Amino acid sequence: MPRPYSSFTLVTDPAEATSRFSDLVAREPEALSVLASVTGALVADQSRYVSPRWWAATDASGTAVGAFMHTPPHPLHIALATVDEARDLAALLADAGDRLPGVGGLRRPAGAFADEWSARTGATSRIAMEVGRFDLPTRPRLPFEVSGSFRLATVADTALVDEWHQQFVDAIEGGGRAANSLDRHIADGRVGLWEHAMRTVSMAYASPANGRVTRISGVWTPPELRGHGYASGVVAALSTARLDAGEACILYTDLANPTSNAIYRAMGYRRVGDSVTIAFDV
Repeated sequence: MPRPYSSFTLVTDPAEATSRFSDLVAREPEALSVLASVTGALVADQSRYVSPRWWAATDASGTAVGAFMHTPPHPLHIALATVDEARDLAALLADAGDRLPGVGGLRRPAGAFADEWSARTGATSRIAMEVGRFDLPTRPRLPFEVSGSFRLATVADTALVDEWHQQFVDAIEGGGRAANSLDRHIADGRVGLWEHAMRTVSMAYASPANGRVTRISGVWTPPELRGHGYASGVVAALSTARLDAGEACILYTDLANPTSNAIYRAMGYRRVGDSVTIAFDV
């Protein structure tokens, strides 16, 4: 007997999505960190993305047990889902004539989604990036001395922070997308800077906490200033600041970059999961 298809609820309003996934975020704050922070940003500013969508996989009582998000032009994001739920949503969207540039998130559900999508649309798929999720079970430590000092960014730093954030996004995504301003993060004391010889040399920011979990991201040192450990200094210091504020820290890093992976491990971060981004080519 064939298994029944999963049930999904489509949501197009970020405030409704925040409410619908609140219990899942509380239960699985690390897995839903990206979905929760992006959805929260859209509640504050709905112009950030055009036509965002969320799908809640629901059980017999209508309770959300899986979470998906699409914020064009990004790939569909699988925050939490079983393989069957991912496969069923791919079938639903493909049969409806939807168009997606790819899928990302948890490795096994993302792979199942891609397989079903390719079978129904004829699109080919390729792995664009493999990412490790790291948490921080202890206070961070620097395994080497880094010259300089840490401070939180102020309003006066906004132009530089936004310029570096754009460079970070361009480096990660290949260009073509305007990065959102980090002015709200600065106002909330969530952007850290490293200074050396009276010059700002590196930055990182922490996402708004959801389920008391924050994500360290936007780690950027201009190419000409690299090789001095400044990024390690700012990540360790910002992580410490968020721990002192009562938050748990996670971060994502490209598994193809062994240097950054080794640095974060030496700092005290540990790899606890994998994600993958799969691109679709017609």
